[in-house]
Amino acid sequence: MTLKLRLNLIITLLLLAIMFAGTLMSINNARQNTEAEVKSAEKLVLYLFDTAILNNDKLTQKQIEKHTFNLQHLQHMRHIKIELTNEYGDVVDSNHLSKNEATDEAPRWFKALLNRFTPPWSPSIRTLEYQGKVLGKLIITPDPDYEYAEKWKQLIELLTLIGVFFVLVNLSVIWAVAQALKPTERILSALNALEEGKLDTRLPQFNAPELAPIGDKFNHMIAKLELSIRQNHKLTHELISLQEQERKSLARDLHDEFGQCLTAINTDASIILKASEKKYPELRESALAISQLSRHLTDMVTGLLQQLRPGLLEELGLQAALDDLVSTWKSRHKEVKCKVSITPIQETLEEAKGITLYRLTQECLTNITKHSNATAVNIQLFYKRKNQQEGLQLIIKDNGQGFNLNNTIGFGLPGMRERAEGLNGDFYINTTLGEGTEINAWIPIKS
Repeated sequence: MTLKLRLNLIITLLLLAIMFAGTLMSINNARQNTEAEVKSAEKLVLYLFDTAILNNDKLTQKQIEKHTFNLQHLQHMRHIKIELTNEYGDVVDSNHLSKNEATDEAPRWFKALLNRFTPPWSPSIRTLEYQGKVLGKLIITPDPDYEYAEKWKQLIELLTLIGVFFVLVNLSVIWAVAQALKPTERILSALNALEEGKLDTRLPQFNAPELAPIGDKFNHMIAKLELSIRQNHKLTHELISLQEQERKSLARDLHDEFGQCLTAINTDASIILKASEKKYPELRESALAISQLSRHLTDMVTGLLQQLRPGLLEELGLQAALDDLVSTWKSRHKEVKCKVSITPIQETLEEAKGITLYRLTQECLTNITKHSNATAVNIQLFYKRKNQQEGLQLIIKDNGQGFNLNNTIGFGLPGMRERAEGLNGDFYINTTLGEGTEINAWIPIKS
């Protein structure tokens, strides 16, 4: 559940609780007001009746007539029902001449709820006597239905107002929360862009005082990270260049010193071998062994020189060097079907970039041989424009067993990544267990 939804739910529940509490208070007030109104009306009627008795001359005639007290003039007192009966119990006058339609407006459950928490309504009876003779009775019966109807109308109006207020407040809160959390979407977007390697990502200046320091610290952190990565790439580039220089120096020493020595040894062994055929036959076996060993060492040195410093790369360029590398690999692994597509390279590449593409291909072929158990390999090198910059895209894909990127060991893959990123390029791996591996490297032509 998102933070925005949780906040909205919490505020909605609080508003509902307030509405519920307000409804209970309104119902309780309605009950109390109804009880007070009915009792007040009852007291008023009794007072008026007592006054009317004292001033009514008809009572001296010992009879109760229909208009003795003119109760029909009290129709407006709908909270109580007033009935006047004669000595025989017959109703001769009343303030309720007809049924009031308003008494039926409140629902039954509402009236039942109010009656449940209100003391039972009992009628008040005032007996009319004259000189010890009962002339009739005045029966005042509480009738709260009309008051209930009025309270029900007031409660409906109040609840309608509260409902409108509830909706408006909820909408306002939803809008306010959405506006308050909107910067988090920008922060998440910036983090995703950073994860993709877009170090030029920056957060805007937030207006909220709570978020403004976060944006400033984030931008400062990214600037520091970008500077650190650039420094690391520069250092990696220098280390790779130094490594290649060391390899170049070592290859030169092997070729000039060790290679010449092997050539001299092989020449001397050949002379001894020829001499042994005529004069010293006992030396023939030793001379032959020395000659074979020197040729074997010469082949080994040639292979080491090719690994340390591919001569074709300097003499004929990257395309020829890659063709030779792949051809040599294919001759040693004839069981693997290898498809090669190398676009002719027109530009003269920097030494570091040419050797990087060569080393990446060399390392990939070595890994395929050692780990993949592949039966097919596809090698592609072509031009690709990326981030408004021209570069060379190297893709090497096999149908081997794949691997889990989280369980890789060794320095082969990290070294390949460092080589590519050290030249401001990109490097990523797409692999799945049982579905082969794809290596993608992009190197810019111009820095």
